Amino acid sequence: MKMFLGILFISLTTSATFSQSLILNPAVDEKTELLSIVFRLAGEQEYINNEMKGYTDAIDKYFNPYKDDELLKFVKKIRKKTGVSFDAVMSMAIHVELANGTIRLKNNVEKGSLDCRWGKYTEQFILLLNNFYQRTDFSGFFSDHKPLYSIAEDRFSEIVKATDLAWFKIFFGEKPEGSYNLIISLTNGGGNYGVKVRYLDGTEEMYSIIGSWETDSIGNPVYSKDITETIIHEFGHSFCNRLGEKYYPEMKTVADAFFNLVEDNMRRQAYSNSQIMVNEILVRASVIRYFQDHTTTEMKIKRMIGAEQVRGFIWISKLINSMAKYEASREAYPTLDKYMPEIVKLQNSLSPPEELKVTEENRPKLVAFSISNNSKDVDPATRELILTFNKPMMTRPYGMSKGKCGDKCWPDITSVRWNTDKKNELVVSWKLEPNHTYSMIFPAQFIMDENGFFMKETYYLDFSTKK
Repeated sequence: MKMFLGILFISLTTSATFSQSLILNPAVDEKTELLSIVFRLAGEQEYINNEMKGYTDAIDKYFNPYKDDELLKFVKKIRKKTGVSFDAVMSMAIHVELANGTIRLKNNVEKGSLDCRWGKYTEQFILLLNNFYQRTDFSGFFSDHKPLYSIAEDRFSEIVKATDLAWFKIFFGEKPEGSYNLIISLTNGGGNYGVKVRYLDGTEEMYSIIGSWETDSIGNPVYSKDITETIIHEFGHSFCNRLGEKYYPEMKTVADAFFNLVEDNMRRQAYSNSQIMVNEILVRASVIRYFQDHTTTEMKIKRMIGAEQVRGFIWISKLINSMAKYEASREAYPTLDKYMPEIVKLQNSLSPPEELKVTEENRPKLVAFSISNNSKDVDPATRELILTFNKPMMTRPYGMSKGKCGDKCWPDITSVRWNTDKKNELVVSWKLEPNHTYSMIFPAQFIMDENGFFMKETYYLDFSTKK
């Protein structure tokens, strides 16, 4: 899963089976929209997103008469009791179907396919959901917004053409009997999920549910090629979660030790235990292998690895190297499942405190401002701010943001550049006013070194100029 921002979401569905050409065809999914909207109306924060303001305003206006519906009260109750949230909501969305205007569970689904958090509340929830669907004429609301959905479908279809779904069988060595389905919900914001349905006959429907977090000048969704990473990530869960669950008992002791060191970081990402963390690191390492297998630049790979280490997956670099050995030894290891004992050995051979220490030591630090923080008498004729780091830095990306008093304390910046000779100096050129207070923030996640490590901490600069 990723960040939760208020954004427009579209459903992309494909029924491309593995015996056919693997092509993803964007399509809005009514069930996903329904579940996302229900949890938005119930006040669940991960589904309250407003970047697509025209659409979310329409949702709030249309469904306002039903804000006291019994379904919404029930959602709050079961969330409190069993933690139904995030991917559990999307699991329900793909396990129900619409037939003659009625919502029902899909037939012939394997026991345990639906997220276990629903448990004994499943039947009552579907009954209330069906009543809500019919009472609100949800199908009418959905139909009214098809022009918006079509815009999203058309724009996203251009992006997914480059997604190499055949790679999954090559990398994991397995050929799932089923289909890939890509869904983007207009109401999920920045939340992305990888979920699947398992049927009694052994077939599966794998879903990558993707959010939209950018819009054009009139509020319609736009997509960039970078979203391929998210698509691969969410589909990866359909392969990696099973492996994580299978081998977790052998990994638990050391995985718990890793989790305890980075627990705060994990929980900020909605990862509440070490088993979820194991599943996630397998997915994230696989995603990076996908891009390595597709001739991605070394710079981007470094950035991806560094970003994952900063997120708390501190041994991911070693895992990626191990997966490269797996790919080079396919006669001995025809599937990643067969190779997993080697990954178990690798994780269990590591010292979590030592891995964390190495990660933290590798992260760059800002060692000097040419203007001291909290200075009160800076000369307004000063034309540059120089930030000095303790190691060579990557000249992209870099970033700054407004400080505690916003626009009125933001300097008139004329240029930002790296000193290409030293590579450890960021030079900000500006025009300052006399007798003025300035406030700037240099977020850790915006600046990285040549090896892809983001800064260890965010830095703040507050100062005032002379009269």
